[in-house]
Amino acid sequence: MRHDYQPSDVPPLQSAPDPAAASTGKTPKNGAQVSAPRRAEPAHVDFPPVGNGLDYLRSVVDHLTAVDPPAPRDLKYAVLHLQAAAEVLLKFRLVQEHWSLVFKEPGTATLKRFEAGDFDSCTTKAAVDRLRNVADVEVDDKGARALEALAKSRNSLQHYGLTAPAPAVEARAAEVLDFLMDFIHAELPVQPGHPLDKVEEELAYVRARLSTIQSFLKRRHDQLRSELEKVRDVTTQCVLCAQWAVVLGSGSGPLSCRFCHHSWPTAELAAVDSGLAQAEWGVEVVQCPECCETAVLVDLATVASAPGHRHSVCFACGAGFDTLKTCESCEQHYSPGPDEDLGLCPDCLAARIARF
Repeated sequence: MRHDYQPSDVPPLQSAPDPAAASTGKTPKNGAQVSAPRRAEPAHVDFPPVGNGLDYLRSVVDHLTAVDPPAPRDLKYAVLHLQAAAEVLLKFRLVQEHWSLVFKEPGTATLKRFEAGDFDSCTTKAAVDRLRNVADVEVDDKGARALEALAKSRNSLQHYGLTAPAPAVEARAAEVLDFLMDFIHAELPVQPGHPLDKVEEELAYVRARLSTIQSFLKRRHDQLRSELEKVRDVTTQCVLCAQWAVVLGSGSGPLSCRFCHHSWPTAELAAVDSGLAQAEWGVEVVQCPECCETAVLVDLATVASAPGHRHSVCFACGAGFDTLKTCESCEQHYSPGPDEDLGLCPDCLAARIARF
């Protein structure tokens, strides 16, 4: 509610204390008595790891549900605090296995440095790998990919700035929140000073607001379901929002995600971007045997109708190829037919046959 202030509402201005007078106890020249400002006793800061992680999660859902749709500033702090929550909770579980596992280089770990907090900790990806391989904690591929995408978004935002569609940020956040809810229940013990009922209360708070975010995602899916159901064979996953909503076959021009509206200027760039999100050591994008556009993502693409099957797909025309080979004559890629393959593309094979 707006309040129209009257002059009587405003306290009279007071002169700033004279630093010299404050140090000597003398009265300043204007005659006003200066006394040192009184400060309340500082509050005790006590955030044990699980409580700290849950507090970050509360902040995340508060930012994502403050207004509809979330404001850019809310999305910014949702990303930062969600990454902080993930790091705190994952690494706390590592410490339960052994304190040295949170070091970037466990071989250099010392208890003295650990207790002082004087060390470089491991990345989120390394934490996930160590949880899986050392602590025998189950982290599914979907959760691992969501955590890795979040870490990249956080690094971009923290160091360079981040430009991303709001629905993409919300969708990624919902995935990580969902993963962390299960992770907390399955893997994190209750700590002294942080009783079970308090943990359950905070989880209930986060879960209630997470359902609001998920209801947005469901509404968006419901809006798109009828149109995407018809094109599942040529629909791939968006690298930003992780939704199956990028419909291929629009030619060499711009390509966009129908869920979050992120777009790429060309099909070739979309193929490269999608491949980089799935492969650690880069990707190969080659010319399509069907449409001749350089937009075939080799051996890494998946489509909505067969999400577990990786093969070569053209992001320009949507054609899929289980096998691609390089022609021994013209060095162009081709898809061999069911008959015996002679190492030549159809054009070069036809030319060779014509010479005999």
